[in-house]
Amino acid sequence: MRLGNSNVRDVDDIFQRFFGSDLGTAPTPSWSGFNVPTDVFHSGDKLVIRMDLPGVNPDDVEVMVQESTLLINGKRGFPYDAEDVRFVRRGTFYGDFTQKVALGKGLDVEQISAHYDNGVLELTIPYSAEVQPKKISIQRGGNSRVLEN
Repeated sequence: MRLGNSNVRDVDDIFQRFFGSDLGTAPTPSWSGFNVPTDVFHSGDKLVIRMDLPGVNPDDVEVMVQESTLLINGKRGFPYDAEDVRFVRRGTFYGDFTQKVALGKGLDVEQISAHYDNGVLELTIPYSAEVQPKKISIQRGGNSRVLEN
C-alpha cells in the first residue's frame, strides 16, 4: 500500500493528537511544565512526599513552603541538541515544572527534610507535638469518685 501526501499528513495528525506533540521538533523551553508523578502518604508520625524525577539534577530543584503549601520547582534539561532531533515518539517531558502539595494543619514545617536518591526526591514532614496521639491511662479499682459542685 502506498500513501499519498495527504494520507501521510493524516497519519502524522493522528500521531500528533495521540502523543500530544509535534513529531518533527524537539522540546522547547516555552513549555509550561509537566505533571511530576508524586505520592503523598502518612507513615507513622510524619507525612511523606515522593516524587519521580529521573534525569533531573538535584541542584535544579528548589523546595519551599508558602503558608500551608509545599512548592517544588525544578527543571529537566533535554540532553541533546534540539536542532538535530526529530522525534518518532515523545513520552518524556522537558523544561520547567512546579508541583504543589497542600499541607493542611498539624505539620512541623520547620523540620522538613529532603533526600534525593536515584531520581527520587523524598520529603518528610513530622507532625507537630500537639497533634501526636497521647495515650490516656485508665485507673482501675472499686473506688468510684463522685464529682461535687
